Amino acid sequence: MSTWSELSNELHKTVQAAGQSVITVRAESSRTVSGIVLDDLTIVTTASAIGDGETVRAWVSPDQQVDASVIGSDRGTDIAVLKPEQQVGSPAVFAEDPKLEVGHLVLAIGRRWRGNLVASSGILSGLMGEWHTPRGEKIESFIRPDLNLYSGFSGGALVGADSKVIGMNTNALRRRSSVAPYSTIKRVAAVLREKGRIPKPYLGVGLQPVRVPESLRQRLNLNQDVGALVVHVESASPADRAELLPGDILLGVDEQKFGHHGPTSLVFRLEPNRDAKIAGIRGGQHFSTTIHVGERPRRQA
Repeated sequence: MSTWSELSNELHKTVQAAGQSVITVRAESSRTVSGIVLDDLTIVTTASAIGDGETVRAWVSPDQQVDASVIGSDRGTDIAVLKPEQQVGSPAVFAEDPKLEVGHLVLAIGRRWRGNLVASSGILSGLMGEWHTPRGEKIESFIRPDLNLYSGFSGGALVGADSKVIGMNTNALRRRSSVAPYSTIKRVAAVLREKGRIPKPYLGVGLQPVRVPESLRQRLNLNQDVGALVVHVESASPADRAELLPGDILLGVDEQKFGHHGPTSLVFRLEPNRDAKIAGIRGGQHFSTTIHVGERPRRQA
């Protein structure tokens, strides 16, 4: 048998094996996506396809459909956790500590609306460490596969050469394809199981980027030219209790400087129910304060 045939057969076996843990997921008001079976009664899928309080159906074939309830979802990481009424599919075998290198062969596996298995192949074109989504949420590692995520692939599995699941494919975190690695899935799923949501930081302050005048930078010996102007402080908020005032120019939080990308992404990274150190300018002079980061209230339906 030729090497080409052997490779083809190995890819086929990997798709069939890992595909037992990939299911079809559809919410009432959304498109069909895929999901990954975490354990006997837990499914992870893409949060962008799941609405709060919706009835969700999961299946691996037209005659194996079950209803599932939404345990919780987080748009920041695009992870939603579902609980089916009965077991569907087989629990995935995840790569706890994958040894990934640029150029490694990977497979994206999903299921279409009739439950038929689909796959796409490519290589890892980029790898980095921790990064943050546009909503400020932490993703433990940056994994960029060079492959096509066709309709229905989002929420499905990215599988490595050892046939283990590296993470969940999604097209909602970055342009083109991106991956929520298993380390992120495990962390976020644990919080969603406990609380039903991911607590978001709350300061109670309105901020907008502002350029620090050159004269002020020279006088205060600053090496940054952009800060965050306080334009509003909510009464009885963490910002109010920390005595922040409209007109203050905030320079950074916990030694992380505000930059040209805007202040909200840095604020989103703060951890609720923890103290944070704020440095800023008030009345042309340096000042600092400690703010106890609150938890953003849930929106009322």
